[in-house]
Amino acid sequence: MQRGLLVCAVLLATVATAAEKEASPEAEARQTFVGLAPIPLGRGLVAIDAEHAVGPRLSLRTGIRIGAGVSKSQAAAGDGGNATLNLSVEPGLRYYVTGTALDGLWIGPHLELAYGLFDNENVQGTDTFKSHGRNWSAGVGALVGYSMVVSRGLTVQAGVGLGAAYMWDRSTMQGLELPSGQPTETEFSSRRWGVSERATLAVGWSF
Repeated sequence: MQRGLLVCAVLLATVATAAEKEASPEAEARQTFVGLAPIPLGRGLVAIDAEHAVGPRLSLRTGIRIGAGVSKSQAAAGDGGNATLNLSVEPGLRYYVTGTALDGLWIGPHLELAYGLFDNENVQGTDTFKSHGRNWSAGVGALVGYSMVVSRGLTVQAGVGLGAAYMWDRSTMQGLELPSGQPTETEFSSRRWGVSERATLAVGWSF
C-alpha cells in the first residue's frame, strides 16, 4: 500500500503542477472513461475503473475489484490448501476544480462495499483440520486527484486520500479435540472500525 501511495503521490504532483490546458473540441466530446487500476493487482485483484461525465465539472465514478485464488502447500508437518474469493465496489462522485470532467484536478467522495469468502484445509497424518468463513466491510472515503487525457483518448488518473470502514469477520474452525479425538467446531467473529489511507491509479481510454 505504501508503494502504491508513493506512485500516486509522484504522479499526482507531476500532473497537478503542469499548466492547465485549454479544452479542445475533441477533449470536450469525451464523456466516458474505462481503465485498469494496477495497484490492486499486487493483491491478486482484477480492478476496473469507470467514470462518466454528467456535467462540465461533475462525473459519476465506479470501481470494481474482483479476485479469486486457489493454492496448495506441502510441508513436513502436513499438506494444506486454501481458496479465496473477494468482490468490492466503489461508487462515487468527482467534482473537477480545474479543467473539465475527465481532464483536470478533482475532489470526490465515494462509498466502499466489500465481501470475501475463504476456505482452508490442513492435513496432518490421518487428521484433517478445516476452516472457512466470510467477511464484509462498508465504508466511505474521500480523494483528491488529477485526471489527464495524454493523447488521442489515452488517460491517466491518480488520487490519494483517506477512508473509514466498518469490518465484520466470521469464521468456523473444524478439528479434533485432544486427547479424546472427538471432532470439534469453533466459531469466531469480530467487528471493528478502521481508518487508513486510500490511493487510486488508473490507466485507460476516454471516449
